[in-house]
Amino acid sequence: MTEPMDAEVPQLTKHVVLELIGELFPWIAEYRQRSLSDYARAAFDVEPRPNNCAVRRHAMLLLQRCIRRAARNAGFADDRARLIAAEIANAPVMQAGPHLHLLIEPDAYYTHLFSLMGLNAHRRSAYVSYAVSTVKFVERGRKGPGWLKLGDDAINVFGLSRSQMIPYSILAQNGPYRFALKNVDRAGDDGDLVARLRSILPQGEFASAAVAIKQANAELWCRYFDRGIDFLQIDDEDVVDLVVEHLQDKSSWLARNLFEETGFVQCVLSSIEALAGGHWQGWLKNATDLFWGSDRGRLFPLRLAGSRLEARGPEDFSLEFVADAVIEALQARKIIPNLFLMFIVTAILPGIRVLGGSRHIVYYPLMRYVFCRGLDMNRDEELSATIAADQKPGIWGHRVLLEDAEPFSELDMLGSGNIQAALRKYGRLPLEGACGTLESFAGDSLWASLKARHDEGAVGANNPEWAFS
Repeated sequence: MTEPMDAEVPQLTKHVVLELIGELFPWIAEYRQRSLSDYARAAFDVEPRPNNCAVRRHAMLLLQRCIRRAARNAGFADDRARLIAAEIANAPVMQAGPHLHLLIEPDAYYTHLFSLMGLNAHRRSAYVSYAVSTVKFVERGRKGPGWLKLGDDAINVFGLSRSQMIPYSILAQNGPYRFALKNVDRAGDDGDLVARLRSILPQGEFASAAVAIKQANAELWCRYFDRGIDFLQIDDEDVVDLVVEHLQDKSSWLARNLFEETGFVQCVLSSIEALAGGHWQGWLKNATDLFWGSDRGRLFPLRLAGSRLEARGPEDFSLEFVADAVIEALQARKIIPNLFLMFIVTAILPGIRVLGGSRHIVYYPLMRYVFCRGLDMNRDEELSATIAADQKPGIWGHRVLLEDAEPFSELDMLGSGNIQAALRKYGRLPLEGACGTLESFAGDSLWASLKARHDEGAVGANNPEWAFS
């Protein structure tokens, strides 16, 4: 995911960051001087392992069903939806780095270019990207799904006031939303870039900003990216439905372990708390227990107190933690799965490699560690061994390419269907040069703290928590 930068934190140098990444992920060190396209090929070089684990097979079937449904909702014909779902099983890798931004937002654009390099290298025909939609319209300053930079101008994507953006996540179905593209720096005429973008984006109204962005991205992909690769974005709405399917299916591992008194959930939550107080402090925060509460798009944290999910703050919310009540609350969108539960159903259980950003590559192994701690307590040896045998389950694949060019201007210059020219230009760069200043690592206090603890010998590749990286 896109991670916020901390203010006034110690600055690591790019060289130090790359050395530390190489210590934690030795295979990445081999690619520092190789081309970005070589690294992208390696990131997408994944094949399904022999699926002898019944839990994993079942979770993959449910994920494929979720992808088929999402693809049909996105407008794909049934045969294409089936092929997209089949490819996620045959080539189990998913981009999970960018938030649900327009494809022409830099964090999204350069990450999807990187993904295209890897997909082309393996002649893939489908691209599944999970884009978190529990984020707010404004992440910081004029940055977030509600903002876009075009040329030198700041564009308010939906034309919303600050009070309409600050409290809400973009999955809030409190529309209508439309692409207003309001230039807040220069009122009046659109300008050429804004006018061209306005002519491309859908002109209708949408119940949520998330739906609007996904439909706009489908248009942008077909016009500027690669029509030979089916692009499907899933988000938290899709994950809600996937979790519901798990819980309605009594043979699902999640249905059998989330509510039964096996101790799994409590073991996981206590393991996260233990990490929060140890050498990995800050990396895997238990901001909410398994789900977020949702009040018309305003999200609030929950805690599992005995047999109930309750609000941690002043919100009037209490839910019996049993299958029927949780399913009903999910279907009514009164609760939303948190990131940990999202990764359980989309990656850990079905065995999908997930690409992510500077914090993902540390917190995701820790998620897998605490999940397997719960398995070991329940003596679920087969599933634990299956997960432990995963090869490179989480990879740095977001903001690996960092450039100064403004994406829509670059696409406009290239013209429709000429994305291969950009892939060749950026793909020739060595990984060490393509990744820019590595500001998301170097300016992050968590990475500075990780470096200090690594130098002390407290954390590293030999830590038990790192066995699932």
